[in-house]
Amino acid sequence: MFSFFVNELSMQNKFIIENKDFHHIVNVIKLKIGEKIFCIYNNKKYLCSIETIEKNYIIANIINEVLHNNQQIKINLIVGLIREQKWDYILQKSTELGVDKIIPVEFKRNVVTIDQRKLQNKITRWNEICLSAAKQSKRVSIPKVCEVVKNLDELKNYLGELNLVAYENNKDMSLKEYLKSEFNTISIVIGPEGGFETKEISQLKKLGFNIIGLGQNILRAETACLYFVSTIIYEKT
Repeated sequence: MFSFFVNELSMQNKFIIENKDFHHIVNVIKLKIGEKIFCIYNNKKYLCSIETIEKNYIIANIINEVLHNNQQIKINLIVGLIREQKWDYILQKSTELGVDKIIPVEFKRNVVTIDQRKLQNKITRWNEICLSAAKQSKRVSIPKVCEVVKNLDELKNYLGELNLVAYENNKDMSLKEYLKSEFNTISIVIGPEGGFETKEISQLKKLGFNIIGLGQNILRAETACLYFVSTIIYEKT
């Protein structure tokens, strides 16, 4: 069954679906009056029936709320910008896995740079990728892609109860040991394709990030992201 995020609940317990979702329902998947869909509103999922199809919008009637188990651990994924195709992959797959925020960072060894005139359009596009992945994976929340961090000190705004950075050249303790602790929010840092500079690791440690390794093999940035997130979810759920 298809899922759609909605922004408004009418006084008659009905949802109005318009714009891109209206087009998708009417012209792509071609649903009809009476067919069932899920509507997600304020992090809650509702089973709905399509009541009316108008020229520019659809009215969906609530049948009942669908109870679900929320993921308890909130994950902030902090990652150095990488090439567009791989970056899009990270956005999509980390959304499917359950990340709450994705924070792109300009590290010294990033192999890509973004034209500042195009930055806001890119952030809009990145959030649209997350929205699409959230629909596909039937999440009840959409992760936010935040503004690009250019100064590492800005990461203090994204600290969790546990803060870890994956670094192949040093490790304080294994990831498994850190995940034995109790926490509700975790922030994890993955470096860019060119790796971290030593000065950046020192700065991250001063901010409160603990250094861990992700095994003997050197992982690509996109692989490290998914491995890191998957391990957290596996260990804590």
